[in-house]
Amino acid sequence: MSSAFTLTVDSQGIGTLVFDLPNEKVNKFSMPVMEELEKIVDSLKSRTDIKVLLIKSGKPDIFIAGADLHGFGPAFKDPPLLEKLIRQGHRTFNKIEQLPFPTIAVINGVCLGGGLEFALACNYRIVTDNPKTSLGLPEVTLGIFPGWGGTQRLPKLIGLTEGLGMILSGKPVNAFKAWKLHLADAIVPWQFQDEKVPEFVSLILTENGKKKVLSKRQRSGILPFLLEKNPLGRAFVFHQAKKDVLSKTKGHYIAPLVALDLIKDTYGKSQPEGLEKEISTILTHSKKSSGQAQNLIDLFFVQESLKKDPGVKTTAPLLPVKSVAVLGAGTMGAGIAWLLTNNNYPVRLKDINWEVLGKGFGHVSSLFYKGVKNKKLKPSESSLKFQLLSGTVDYSGFKNVDLVIEAAVENIELKNKIFHELEGVVRPNAIIATNTSSLTIEAMSKAFAHPERFLGMHFFNPVNKMPLVEVVGSTKTSPEVIATAVEFCKKIGKTPIVVGDCAGFLVNRIFVAGANEVMWMFQEGVPMKQLEKAMLDFGMPMSPFELSDEVGNDVSYKVSKALETAYGERMHCPEILHEVYERKLFGKKIDKGFYIYKGKDKKPNPEINKILSIFCPKNPELTDSMIQDRMILSMVNEAARCLQEKIIGSPAYLDMAMILGTGFPPFRGGLLKYADELGIEYVVTELKNFERLYGPRFAPAQLLLDMQKSGGKFYSMPSKQTQEQSSRPLAKASASTLG
Repeated sequence: MSSAFTLTVDSQGIGTLVFDLPNEKVNKFSMPVMEELEKIVDSLKSRTDIKVLLIKSGKPDIFIAGADLHGFGPAFKDPPLLEKLIRQGHRTFNKIEQLPFPTIAVINGVCLGGGLEFALACNYRIVTDNPKTSLGLPEVTLGIFPGWGGTQRLPKLIGLTEGLGMILSGKPVNAFKAWKLHLADAIVPWQFQDEKVPEFVSLILTENGKKKVLSKRQRSGILPFLLEKNPLGRAFVFHQAKKDVLSKTKGHYIAPLVALDLIKDTYGKSQPEGLEKEISTILTHSKKSSGQAQNLIDLFFVQESLKKDPGVKTTAPLLPVKSVAVLGAGTMGAGIAWLLTNNNYPVRLKDINWEVLGKGFGHVSSLFYKGVKNKKLKPSESSLKFQLLSGTVDYSGFKNVDLVIEAAVENIELKNKIFHELEGVVRPNAIIATNTSSLTIEAMSKAFAHPERFLGMHFFNPVNKMPLVEVVGSTKTSPEVIATAVEFCKKIGKTPIVVGDCAGFLVNRIFVAGANEVMWMFQEGVPMKQLEKAMLDFGMPMSPFELSDEVGNDVSYKVSKALETAYGERMHCPEILHEVYERKLFGKKIDKGFYIYKGKDKKPNPEINKILSIFCPKNPELTDSMIQDRMILSMVNEAARCLQEKIIGSPAYLDMAMILGTGFPPFRGGLLKYADELGIEYVVTELKNFERLYGPRFAPAQLLLDMQKSGGKFYSMPSKQTQEQSSRPLAKASASTLG
């Protein structure tokens, strides 16, 4: 391997160690890199010509992205190798800490995981105000926790409360927050770092300057004293931290709790003691939770694959997208308009009258207000972004846009009229996308003189929170348009997944199969509380009844009926949804659904019991595992059909879509990964049992039957993410989706 580090020393004794990993876009620690770094550090011990050492990156917008998980992956299954790697990191970073001259990490860009642990071993840290600068220890999101001293050095540097917050959440902080936390000793303009960094060097090379910098790290005031400098205060901090972790993870994720216990056991002890405890805890933890960690790490690699996936099989030139128009100022249209302006795209928002437009503008404004309130935006930034939005009740301003996203009501006659008008006002090469959730792209493409420019970009509600976009083409959509839509979604911070054109597309088609089953069980008399508990214990992020109220029970009913039309008996809509719809119990939008809502409080709606009595429920005695199987295996069955029909070619992409689109618990690795862990034999046997008890909606998909015979698994299938939409058959009818 070519050298990853370059060391220079100028005539003033200022050393600069530049990390620039050859043939890679980012800097990351691998086994060979760590070995090279240790040799360099060993050679520095006896250098008398160095007064201070600057550590920089040769990559734009990246300091160090962390460890190379591909390279370190085998170590999680090999305890001796894992211990060797951890000790190597400890040894190398300890040597950096003990060098006879000051070390300064100059962080311009991403500094995560092992990269931040490396920076923590330096005497000082400078951050630039580059928008891409972020510092964090995200290990818990991968089912592990910092293992190169992060659990020991970070809480001691920035305080127990803030250190626990960063480690247990895995969330990074930006440059300004890092400076405020005293994680960084200075913040400098990234355009002028070459002028500003030497000023800091000159400062810390004087005794008074050094004292001035170090004194700023001291945490004064009554709060640090009460919470961190006495046993009772620390006990409260640890108790509250555990409470917060359990509240957010429901106890499903092991790593944050193990990290919390480790920090609790070592806080206040010497660093050598703490580091030894860090090693022994990691080795113990890796044995107990290797499956969960492997699932989360595998999902990380799927996400990385999606970032690089162009969406088409062949190379296709990308079309320019510099300005966008959105048709429809309702909840979805306004949400999309906010997303685009928040990412600095000029947006022209159209609706039928100024009153509707005003409500749309109000929704966009409220989302920017939340951003300011949550300190994700400065008021001035929010104002500038909001000014990128303009409104119209005609097509003025549409002539020069590169992309139009239609988000009008789900009526094909109306949409066809809109598309006909659009083709008369936009440029011939402008892309036209629909956010439809109920009509196939193929059916709508017939309205176009040039259908090659038309596709589906299915955002999920609420747009400001849901990361997934399903990109859907017709048989006529050009590869250039698909590729451009995929790249555009990435630029606005979403994860695009190309799926085939069918009723419900991918995510909602699968999810509704499971959601319907919950309603069937409720209609049979299974108590609401038991159904909620079973699904929350499985790891679903929200009660199925609260989710239906959130989406809107009118929407849920229409979705279910439309999928019944498309797929027949197996998607038969539960009658209870019809009764809820008829009584206009639409959910949170009217403060009344399965629950009655008052502000943030909710209580069960007694009217639901009256509806339930219509069906003479028999109160069947189902265990939580039976409830979970009925819902989850219904989804597995529909997912198998989607693979069978080539709606998507990759089980891993399907699993990621379900995680991003429905909140399927990541720690389980995904819907199909979970099915593999259960065993296909078990899945088919249970589906046949449910078919006998509850009817043909549980009839196993042919793919499952074939896998049962062959002993196969989803994750041993040939994974071909077919990107050409023309190769995918269309479903027999259109259907609504939850988006």
